[in-house]
Amino acid sequence: MLIKKINKFKDLKKNNANKKIGLCHGVFDVIHEGHVNHFYDSKKRCDILVVSITDDPFVKKGPYQPYNSSLKRAKVLEAFKCIDYVYINKDLTPVNLINTLKPNLYFKGLDYLKKDLTGNLSKEILAVKKNQGKVFFTKTRIMSSTKIINNSLIPWTRQQKDFLTKINKHYKFDYITEQFEKIKNIQIDIIGEPILDNYIYSNIIGLASKDPALSGVVKNREIIPGGVLAVSKILSKFVKQVRLFTFGNNNFIKSHLDKNIKLINLDSKQNIQKKTRYINNHRLQKIFQLTNFEKNSFSQLSEKRILKILKKKLKKNIIICDFGLGLFDKKILDYINRSKIHKYLNVQTNSINFGFNFFTKFKKNKSIKYISLDEKEWKLGIKSNQLNINIIKNFVNNNTAYSITLGKNGSIYHCKNEIFKAPVFIDKVVDTTGCGDAYFAITSLLKIINIKPELISFLGNIYAGMHALNVGNKNITSRTDYLKYTKSLLTF
Repeated sequence: MLIKKINKFKDLKKNNANKKIGLCHGVFDVIHEGHVNHFYDSKKRCDILVVSITDDPFVKKGPYQPYNSSLKRAKVLEAFKCIDYVYINKDLTPVNLINTLKPNLYFKGLDYLKKDLTGNLSKEILAVKKNQGKVFFTKTRIMSSTKIINNSLIPWTRQQKDFLTKINKHYKFDYITEQFEKIKNIQIDIIGEPILDNYIYSNIIGLASKDPALSGVVKNREIIPGGVLAVSKILSKFVKQVRLFTFGNNNFIKSHLDKNIKLINLDSKQNIQKKTRYINNHRLQKIFQLTNFEKNSFSQLSEKRILKILKKKLKKNIIICDFGLGLFDKKILDYINRSKIHKYLNVQTNSINFGFNFFTKFKKNKSIKYISLDEKEWKLGIKSNQLNINIIKNFVNNNTAYSITLGKNGSIYHCKNEIFKAPVFIDKVVDTTGCGDAYFAITSLLKIINIKPELISFLGNIYAGMHALNVGNKNITSRTDYLKYTKSLLTF
């Protein structure tokens, strides 16, 4: 029987005080022999067996998952004679359900005895014990729905399948988690220009009656931190502390940053660029975009103050986000070019600065450790219609690694005369705004800790693809969700 309201479980417990109630919880997407044995083994140890499944929005295990919707999964489970009640859990964890149902036994499979990647199992166990219940691990054979989905159900291209097979052969997920544990304890410095993305969601009705203009009704508005603010928020999900060197209204910026981001305001009087995007509410398509100004102008006095701060506070590594809004000009640019601090660089070309903001403004030298640009930005910088690795060599130092992001065609990572190309694994996107920034943020971190170069474009593509599943920079993908997604791709 499918129970739709959580409160009904209070009555179930109350009306069956003398019976032993058991609870199984999971995604249970593609049912296999391991699931079946898990359910029957659980039922042997209790009088009433409840199975709860994670609702679709909370399943973040990998591409095409869940393969079956929550309603389809619930219908399959209802067919099992050993299962008495099925519940679709509309929450990230079943903690609220555990507190309501108060099961005598909480059943998990042996695979959960391994590392608790999300930390959710610890919360579940704590809730079970608080309600005088016990946790039992059924000793059934371990199988994987994800493995079945990856090998048999996902329509991978030959390129994708060959790539994943190769990665799986040479790298274990434990190696990747070890690298991210290293990142977890470091401090990162980042400098760049803030942007505020003002989204106006509208229902488009059609053409105006008297003018050739689109007519619509505004349904919602929201302001989302962009530019260096978004990149710093991404970094903050992975490291101990981010020191953010930027400018603009101090109180406003602070209210939009995570607790482990330390703001060092270079000039609180400078304007922050606001990009207003009009969105078709039905399909989340961008209709029109406006900005409030082209770039800032820093006075000599302001430059002097900024240089004083940078000389005093910058340390070993600095991630540079240049959006062409005026910060990296004149004396500040000269100082960064002369500095021996290790630089990780992203210089963006957009419709406002098109033809005027190239990576070549930063002096070619060995202190630039990494550059990440999209295909167009590389072509503009090297002044060539063709993306030619041999031409790029003339513009970067031999010791400088670099990435070329290619949108739906993946990315290329070049390091020490070796080229590594990775395809994308997420093809259905909501919004590509900020995807290049997301790729740059993750790959810069990976470069700093010197992870195996074969993995950099692969891991960068995964994070950028996950970022594209949201509107702009609205929802920043967490470390946990990212690693879960990566693990699913390595379950092959």
